[in-house]
Amino acid sequence: MDLEAAVIALQGYETLRIPGLLQTEAYVRALLNAHHPPLDDETIELRVAARLERQHMLTARPTTYFGFGFGFGFGFVFGEIALRCPVGGPEMMREQCERLLELGASRNVDIEVMPTSQGAHAGINGPTVLLESPDHQHYAYEEGQSMSVLHADSETVSKLTQRFGVIRMQALNAEESARLIREVADQW
Repeated sequence: MDLEAAVIALQGYETLRIPGLLQTEAYVRALLNAHHPPLDDETIELRVAARLERQHMLTARPTTYFGFGFGFGFGFVFGEIALRCPVGGPEMMREQCERLLELGASRNVDIEVMPTSQGAHAGINGPTVLLESPDHQHYAYEEGQSMSVLHADSETVSKLTQRFGVIRMQALNAEESARLIREVADQW
């Protein structure tokens, strides 16, 4: 999180849920309340506050740009299933979709959806976040059920960056993604 707070570029792919930096408070709470083993109330409140605080970088740094040759400052791709899974119920998901549309309209945030119709694709094995520091060091972060890894070695970061490039090519572009998000929001 310390590295994330200082980045000049951040891109990420999430398979089954909305990426943390894009989640509404209600969505965060619903995810944390589903955690097993259950979390105590104090831990939930601390994690919600931390997640919401991290999101300020999206609006506080409108000039952050995409590194890695991708364009914008913050780039997110996530699976269509994240839009259709009723985390917290229909009203909560409608609110989450509206938040995605609002953030996606920002000049430094790019939101793309990997359609389920794509079938097998470059990101099917799991989430990845790519980060570029102010001194242009590149990192990749992978998170799993029980462990997370921050990669700094150039070979691994290069492979994950190339994979993310293919993920973006396979996903719907930003305009198509916004149309899909609007369609799903209207269905909720």
